[in-house]
Amino acid sequence: MNITLHHLPNSRSQRILWLLEELNLNYDLIIYSKNTADKPNGQMKFPTLHIEQNSQSQTLTESSAVAEYLCQLEQKIMVQPADSSYWNFCFYKNFADAGFMPNLALKQVFTQIAQQTPWPVRFVSLAFKAAFNQGYLNPELEKQLQMLMSHLQQNTWLAGNQFSMADILLWFPLQACAYAYPQFSDYPALEQYLKQIKSRPAFQSALQKGHWSAEEFQRYWQITQ
Repeated sequence: MNITLHHLPNSRSQRILWLLEELNLNYDLIIYSKNTADKPNGQMKFPTLHIEQNSQSQTLTESSAVAEYLCQLEQKIMVQPADSSYWNFCFYKNFADAGFMPNLALKQVFTQIAQQTPWPVRFVSLAFKAAFNQGYLNPELEKQLQMLMSHLQQNTWLAGNQFSMADILLWFPLQACAYAYPQFSDYPALEQYLKQIKSRPAFQSALQKGHWSAEEFQRYWQITQ
């Protein structure tokens, strides 16, 4: 089986690179720059996973779908239905992109609108961004962070004592929220959880291979506050 991952640094595809490292799979990595990825004749979703096996090829996009496929294929980093933590596994692996990430993406959308608004009237878009953050997005994120903290105060990982693909999928939006949500330091259990993730050898290997820039990531999300 030949696996190729198409990857954009500091994007959500970093999670799939990390997953491949955790699964100890052999793969080819094609890294794109932002300029290359944005060319009209080269539109590419990140991650895109291309698999060739037995003269057949398969292309998958969407982080959750790619993670599900690889974990099912290898029967690793999953929780089985008979396990008492299966409900949490099912919930959190879908919560990451379906419930958590959309609120952070909206923060980024309003930030980009404000930055692209002509200077003489930019105060209008900035005021709208601030009002939407304070009136809706930050309260919603607060509820989600409270839920996560309550769970992780009682569990080592999202699926109890088992590290799983749910942790891999949640990492990106939670790390983004650490910079996008002004009061993230009020959630020490979540800060500890992120430190726990960073201590994994496969995670560190993936950061290096994926050309991850912590400074750029922090700058990108901090401006959404």
